[in-house]
Formats: sequence, C-alpha cells, structure tokens
Amino acid sequence: MKSKRNLGFIAMAVVIIIYGVSYIARDVIVKYMHPTVIVAFQFTIMTVLFTLYNLFKKMDMRIEKKDILMVILSGLVGCTFFHVFTVMSVKYIGATVSSLLFGFAAVFSLMIDFVFFKRKKTKLSILAVVVSLVGVYILMGINPSDLAETNFMGYAICLLSIISWVVYCFLADKVSDKYEKTVVLNYQAVVGAVTTLPFLFLYPVALGDLVNPEVLINLVILGVFNSTFAYFLNIYAIKNIGVTFSNLFMNFLPIVTIIVGVVLYGTMPTLNQIIGGVIIIASVLILNKDQKNLDQSAGEMRAETDLKEVDVE
Repeated sequence: MKSKRNLGFIAMAVVIIIYGVSYIARDVIVKYMHPTVIVAFQFTIMTVLFTLYNLFKKMDMRIEKKDILMVILSGLVGCTFFHVFTVMSVKYIGATVSSLLFGFAAVFSLMIDFVFFKRKKTKLSILAVVVSLVGVYILMGINPSDLAETNFMGYAICLLSIISWVVYCFLADKVSDKYEKTVVLNYQAVVGAVTTLPFLFLYPVALGDLVNPEVLINLVILGVFNSTFAYFLNIYAIKNIGVTFSNLFMNFLPIVTIIVGVVLYGTMPTLNQIIGGVIIIASVLILNKDQKNLDQSAGEMRAETDLKEVDVE
C-alpha cells in the first residue's frame, strides 16, 4: 500500500513537470496556429501512439455498452474541452498566469468530493486547500480588481479549463478500473481528435509554420509527453493517491512553469512568486500528512474488524 502511494507521488511529480513545460510549449505554438488546431494535432499524435501500443500488446479493445457514454464524455471533457480552454487561456493571459490559476483545481475537487461522493474530509485537508489558495494568490500578485478590468475573457476560459480537468479526473476514475488504462486513453484520444480535426479546415496551417523546428519540437512535447505519457501517469496517480490530492499537486504547475521560463527565456521570478511557491509546497505537505493519518486510521479499523470476526468464529 505504502509503495503504491509513493509510486503515485512519483507519477504525479512527473506529470507536473510535463504539464509545467507544456504551458510554455502552448505559449510558443499559439503564435503559429489556432488553439483548436493545436489540440487536433496533439490528440491525433496521442491516438496514433496508443493505437500502435494497444495493437502491439494485443489489448482487448472492447468496451461494455453501458460504459461507452462515460468513455466518450470523459474524452470530450478531459481532452477536447480541457485542452482547447487551456490553450485559449494561455493565448489571452499567458502561460505563467494560466498555470498559476490552476491552483483552484484542488478546491473544485474537494467540493465535488463533498457534494457528490460524501467522502470524509478533515479540518486539516480543508486547511491544506485554503493554504494552497493563499499561496496561489500571493504567487499571482494580481489585484482582484484587475479580473474585471483586464483579460476577463482569459480568466473565465482558464476557470472553464480547471473545471473540465477536475470533472475529467472523476470521470476517468469511474471507468479506468474496468479496462486497461491504455485502452480507455486510446478511446478518449480518439474523441479529442475527432472533435477538433474539423477545425483544420476552418483554421488551416501554413506548411512553413508546420515544419518550423520550434513548432515541431513543441508539438512533440504536447502530443507525446503532455497527452500520452502524462495522461497515463495521471490516471495511475489518481488510483493511488486520490483525485483531490493529485489535483492539489497541480499547485506545483506554476513553479515548474516559472523555472522553465527562467531557463529558456531568462525571466526571473518575483518575490511574490517565491513566497507563494513555498506556501504551495507547504499545503501539499499538510494534505499528505492528513491522508497518511486517514490511511492509518482506516487500516486500524480494518484490523479491529478482522480481529472481531476471528473472535466470533
């Protein structure tokens, strides 16, 4: 149990690194093509890779009729909606601010847990989410009045991308247990590709832009790493550390994005960004401790139940 949890942490850490780099990749490519076209290329690559893998491994590709709608819905929300909204938010408010706002993912996740799944949440876990929001707010360094005055469209679209991601995590959690993860991801990628490829006709890409080395490299980052590897690792992490905790890890996104910005563009972080980053890390440590306490309590209760059953026998 402990080893799987640790592997879940490692998987999520890799996901965060990939996603953090991906925000910079989107910021680069959006100068050359429409956001929907970027997503179309991204999920076409993902579809090809997962199809080749599943065929090579001779995976059972059958999905029960009752689960088809759920798989399609998860693909629509987690692939099409999430990525289109994310690329559009990067276009309007930039990679750093867009990744910063993703700290609210943990809040939506916690709310869904409370309202729909009635899962037990402690005061410590709620405190962790609040602390993470404080960290995101400080890291952003944005006056609340700016939300209404400038780039309101960008902030609204970013909020939609966050909601899409959290909903996707819960949907993926529902269907990933019954089938091979790569099979589910394969169908989700197909949904993403089918729903966005028509935009190639509306927003055609110039051949010169497509073969641009800068564009090709960043398309590989988005199609191979951001979609294929990161999606697989994200589902694995959700199964081992839970949806809420995996989404709280998303608060590390801006830290990775800032580091990549420093390395590639020489953009130094502000004092607010450093302080906010430290607070965000603290929030994850708080929630980790809380989850360990819950797991320990659950283990003790199971042990007591087993002991009572043995006594009865």
